[in-house]
Amino acid sequence: MACFCHDRKVTNRVLVFSHASVVAANQSVYAELRKLGHEILIVTPDTWRHDFSQHPFHPEAHIGLEGCLLPLAVLRAGAPQRFRYRGSLYRNTTIRAFNPNVCIIEEEAFSLAGWQCARYARRRKLPYAIQAAENLDRSMPWPAKLWRRVVLRHASLVMARSRAAGDRALNWGASSSVIDVVPHGIERVATAVAPRREGVVGYVGRLVESKGLTDLLAAVEMDDSLSLEVVGDGNLRTLFSSSPVRVTWHGALVPEQVAAFYQSISVLALPSRTTPTWTEQFGRVIIEALAAGRPVVAYDSGEIPWVAEMTGITLVPEGDIRGLHDALRLNAYGDEGVRLGALGRTAVLHHFTNEAIAKRLAAWAESATEG
Repeated sequence: MACFCHDRKVTNRVLVFSHASVVAANQSVYAELRKLGHEILIVTPDTWRHDFSQHPFHPEAHIGLEGCLLPLAVLRAGAPQRFRYRGSLYRNTTIRAFNPNVCIIEEEAFSLAGWQCARYARRRKLPYAIQAAENLDRSMPWPAKLWRRVVLRHASLVMARSRAAGDRALNWGASSSVIDVVPHGIERVATAVAPRREGVVGYVGRLVESKGLTDLLAAVEMDDSLSLEVVGDGNLRTLFSSSPVRVTWHGALVPEQVAAFYQSISVLALPSRTTPTWTEQFGRVIIEALAAGRPVVAYDSGEIPWVAEMTGITLVPEGDIRGLHDALRLNAYGDEGVRLGALGRTAVLHHFTNEAIAKRLAAWAESATEG
């Protein structure tokens, strides 16, 4: 049973469409939005698949959002740009009963679900916010280009996940007046920073070539005083599962275990490499590590330089393995890494918590309904 009820005072009724919200941790920003007095209903796929999991998984509610999820059947579960909801959103009885004032569409404008959800909002004459995370001008079929322009042109807010993503949305048809950089947030920042194990380099993420893992292994192998601990899964797992010298592979961990992992390392590495079809869009693990008070060393690829401007992390030219080693060594020992970790943690508190982002979304929702 949905948690909404209209006999109590609420500022707005916010309908959210988000395939990412099949994971409870990704609902945190909407839990914060609800605390600010907005009623929430989150539409999410009833099942989802992941490349690195043999079994599909199903949505669970974040604390404070019990009953606020509306799982719906989808076609092409696990394909973020190609999935869509079965049936009519406009005729759905639960959505009708909720009677939203505004919509937040946490999908790309060129995705099938983004088009479907924006079409629902336009039909209901609801102001809507649309996500823009893509920072590459990839080749797309003409229908996707057409509906992308329509979705962006009618948006009340384009939530650009980075500066370059905002520029891309502008080129694709969005009005500059509705584009705002609204980055992904994190749920919490450590209240106390644990003493670190010096010399321990950490990596969290997909184990794929574009993440620069062979560069990272080479950089660590240069120095016997450095060790590497890896969290994640992917087609390069064999690089780590055979337990090279001074390398530990932990496999995939749940969010609570990842938070503890950050506290166990001295520096996080993110040497992402640009490919013809992908470049780093944000680097969420950067914010997560900084929230734990740990410094970060990353290649200057994609949107990482923009994140570095905000947080003060250490940048290395993409592909510079010797420079990567030197930066990791500097951050893994002594006072410099501690200083940079503290600096980054303060930046995360100001700019990248879900509480701070929820306040921005609340201000948009209130102004959109007033307008």
